Amino acid sequence: MAVTVHYVGFHPTLILEGFEAVRVKEPIERVYILFDGKSDKRDRYRAVSQRNAAKLAKALAFFKPVKLPVNPLSYTSVFSRLYSILYYELKLKGGEGRGMRVYIDVTDMPPLMAAAAGAVAMMFENVEVYSVVPEVRGEFIPDPRTPEFDDWVEQKDSSHAQEVVRVPLPGRRARVAPDSERKLKILLTLHRLNGSAESVVDLMRACGDDPERNPAAKAAYSRLLKEMEDEGLIEKEQEGRSRRVQLTDFGKALVKALVRGEEMAERAWQPAPEKVKRPLRLQ
Repeated sequence: MAVTVHYVGFHPTLILEGFEAVRVKEPIERVYILFDGKSDKRDRYRAVSQRNAAKLAKALAFFKPVKLPVNPLSYTSVFSRLYSILYYELKLKGGEGRGMRVYIDVTDMPPLMAAAAGAVAMMFENVEVYSVVPEVRGEFIPDPRTPEFDDWVEQKDSSHAQEVVRVPLPGRRARVAPDSERKLKILLTLHRLNGSAESVVDLMRACGDDPERNPAAKAAYSRLLKEMEDEGLIEKEQEGRSRRVQLTDFGKALVKALVRGEEMAERAWQPAPEKVKRPLRLQ
C-alpha cells in the first residue's frame, strides 16, 4: 500500500500522469493534495494553485483526496505540513510496520519547498521523492531565432530579490522524533514558552522539575540540551550571566509538525457522529 503527496502549481496534468505511474506499481491507500494557501488573496500564483488543485482533486475523486493548504515560500509551513503527514501515516497509524510507502511528488514545487521535502524525506524510512519530467519543455517561450525571444527573456529576468532564505537542516540527522520523552517534553515546553526560556533553570521549572530539590537533574538537562544542540533542535545564547535556551528554526518546524501530527490523529480517532433521524416536514 502507498500514500502519495502532491503540491499543485501549474501542471496538474503532469502530476496526474505521475500519479498513474505510481498507481501501476502498488495500490494507493490515500492521496494528499497540497495547494498554495498564503493569506494574500491578490497573489496570482495562489489563484492558479487553488484552481489546479480543485481540478486534480476532481480527477482523483475516486481516492477521496485530502486537500491541505501550505505556504510554499515558508520553510516552516512546508516542513511542518509534510512532516505531520509522514508522522501520522507511518508512525501514528502504524504504516511503517505494515510496509507502507509514501511518495512525495516535487514536480510543481518551488525550490525552497522541494528542499524542505528532501529534508523531511531523509528523516523517515519508506519515503520516496519523485518528479515528473515533461515531454516538451518551454513551449511557451518564443522562438530563439526571433526578436521576441530577447524581449521575453529580459522581461522574465525583471524580478528582484526580497530576501535570501537559508534552508534549515538538522545538525545530526535525527530520526522521526526525539529519542526520549524528556527531549519531547523540552521541545513542547519551549513551544509553549513562545520558543525560548531565559535559562536552563527556568526551562527545568517550566518542565515541572525543581533544580534545588534535585541537583542531579540539572546535569541530566545539560546533557540532553547538548544532544539537542547537536541535532539542530535548540541553541543557547549568552545573556549576561545566564544562557537563553531557544528553539532553532528547524526545532520550531519539528515541534509544530509533531503537534500537527497529534492533532491529525485525534481527529481521525474521533468516533463518527451518529446520524439523527429527523421527522419529515411539509415544505
